[in-house]
Amino acid sequence: MRRSNRGLRAVTALVAVVLVAGCGSGPATPAPSAPTTPLATPDPHLAAPAHVDDVFRLVGSAGLKIVRNTASEGVKGDPIKRITATYADWPLVLTEFSSASALRSVGKFDTSERPQRGEAPYIVAGLNILIEYGPRNTNDPAPVPADEAHQKSLMALIAALDPLLGPLSQRSVQTIAMPGTPAPASQPPAAAQASPGS
Repeated sequence: MRRSNRGLRAVTALVAVVLVAGCGSGPATPAPSAPTTPLATPDPHLAAPAHVDDVFRLVGSAGLKIVRNTASEGVKGDPIKRITATYADWPLVLTEFSSASALRSVGKFDTSERPQRGEAPYIVAGLNILIEYGPRNTNDPAPVPADEAHQKSLMALIAALDPLLGPLSQRSVQTIAMPGTPAPASQPPAAAQASPGS
């Protein structure tokens, strides 16, 4: 009887060893990894009709130092809202219209005409937003082009606006190189284009 107990114990021990070995952790094989998909870059372009508050906020987040002076909303109809600000010591006005066609008709935005007396020297439009940059001089027959420092500020502004509102159109005292379009022919410096008698 003792022998059969020993044999039974030996078999039980052997079975236990086999079971423990089978349940133990052997060399782990890594689970196949799924191929990584690149993250899509979000499109910053705004949908029409764009809101002038969004444009102002997003242009400011692009690193441009723009100081809001006032904001006013239209009573009824167009323009919907206007934000007046200062950028690089020059006036900047952003105006929201209900649509691109309202911008052209009510805002009198016509790319075939240059800015006239009392208008900003640089007027740009994208979607339903009108952007006017520069002083409005009522003494000269036409606005004077920007100096070199304000030209650089203008180009930084255009670079911030184009991804949001592009393609952009312009009504300017001198042609601005817009993203995606060939650079304009070289022009004389701003001082050479000043009004006669200066």
